[in-house]
Amino acid sequence: MEINKKHVVLVTGFGPFDNHIVNASWEAVRELNKLCANSKELIDVHVIAKAIPVSYEDVNACIPKLWEEHKPMVVLHVGVSSNAKCLTIECLAHSTGYVRSDIYGKCPKESTVEPEIFETKIDVKKICNMINDNSEQITCNACISRNAGKYLCEYIFFKSLQISPKRTLFVHVPDFHHYSSLQTAKGLYYILCFLINDVKNNEI
Repeated sequence: MEINKKHVVLVTGFGPFDNHIVNASWEAVRELNKLCANSKELIDVHVIAKAIPVSYEDVNACIPKLWEEHKPMVVLHVGVSSNAKCLTIECLAHSTGYVRSDIYGKCPKESTVEPEIFETKIDVKKICNMINDNSEQITCNACISRNAGKYLCEYIFFKSLQISPKRTLFVHVPDFHHYSSLQTAKGLYYILCFLINDVKNNEI
């Protein structure tokens, strides 16, 4: 008989790339991990936080393995966007079109990949409204996007959506000059709590 078994959630951010020598997504995930560790609301939740290199091969290797190993109830991927001015909740990801080279100068081989679009089954509108309705308390705003950028952010989202669109969400966060890491983490915390409660209530 297992005692005090915790629900597992997986949260990822990205490592350095281009001008993002310190990646705001990973710094926010680190702060989020601290908030979750000290949260009475998430006492039955074990958060696994992972920094993923900005590499297609690393995403291909890591994501299926993390899903298989941890069997998370929820996966929240986080990435930085220079265009983001608030928490930007992505709706979908494409299987092809990744022509921008990663940190190793590589792109995915797409010659045998069928062009497909994968959409999250999570209610992104409801999450967005929740953030904006409580923006004074959360100190963040949110918006919805249907263009995740055709780079590693969209690619990692696509890989997890292939596995479970009901349990996967991607959020683009602004760079440091818009929100501090802690500010972003507080917004992500509310999103994560929503996702966890949604899964529990619907027994997905």
